[in-house]
Amino acid sequence: MQVFVTGGTGYIGKTLISELMDAGHGVVALTRSTDKAPMLESLGAIPLEGNLHQPGTWRRAAAEADAAIHAAFDYGAPEQGDRAALDALLEATAEGGGHLIYTSGCWVVGDTGGEVVGDDAPTDRPAEIVRWRVPHEREVVGASREDRPAAVVRPGIVYGREGGLVARMFETARDTGAAEFVGGGFNHWSLVHVDDLARLYRIVLEEGAEGIVQAVDGEPTRVADVAGSASLAAGAGGETRPVPLEDAGARIGAMADALCLDQRLSAPKARELGWEPERESFTEAVYDAYAEWEAAAGGE
Repeated sequence: MQVFVTGGTGYIGKTLISELMDAGHGVVALTRSTDKAPMLESLGAIPLEGNLHQPGTWRRAAAEADAAIHAAFDYGAPEQGDRAALDALLEATAEGGGHLIYTSGCWVVGDTGGEVVGDDAPTDRPAEIVRWRVPHEREVVGASREDRPAAVVRPGIVYGREGGLVARMFETARDTGAAEFVGGGFNHWSLVHVDDLARLYRIVLEEGAEGIVQAVDGEPTRVADVAGSASLAAGAGGETRPVPLEDAGARIGAMADALCLDQRLSAPKARELGWEPERESFTEAVYDAYAEWEAAAGGE
């Protein structure tokens, strides 16, 4: 298949492109800068310069593709950028009949109150920082039809390779002797390795899946244990340093509240599609994850 990808130079997008290319698919990837075109070409993708806010530069490519995967995130204006891109992708895929796959995130579910929740989890109490994503999810699901399936991939806390929230724990453990985390650490994260996530996108694409598809491994893990494992892998002996929520909020705003959500998620639909994460828990995969991070970004 020919696949149009937004966010191809991002953390998830690069791994996604590699997964698609290895499976024999062709990729046209949107990039805001010609400087990043060589990197996309090295992955085997065809770069297309354009801006999320100006879909006139890329809408035709999306309409001509067999599928469009929206993996971009505009950190400067996330809601506005996502809105402009989603409107154009809905129109383009409707016109061309291509499969639309939209990237959301676990924080739309909010705090799960100690319960494990699946793909049908309510989204009436999302984290404030991603509240705008809820109607976007619903719009994508509502747009699905027989000749143009539409799916929402909802990743958990993504880790692996050079990025993700866990990278900060690796960095602080290596550089200061203790892995930092926000809050008391009693809340749970549901995580997924970026390689496993990329493989799920491919499966959703190839199966023509619809609806919400959560992407998490098999073991929600206490944040204090995530940090402790990161510290051990980084050679800091399991030492951790909690950062009070108030202090973190003063530095990173509403994201601090999202980091303290207690989220225990499962991925029943992904499993039904035949997806099995190769890394069933972060605590089992942490040493390999640290080695990946150190090789990619931690060796300066």
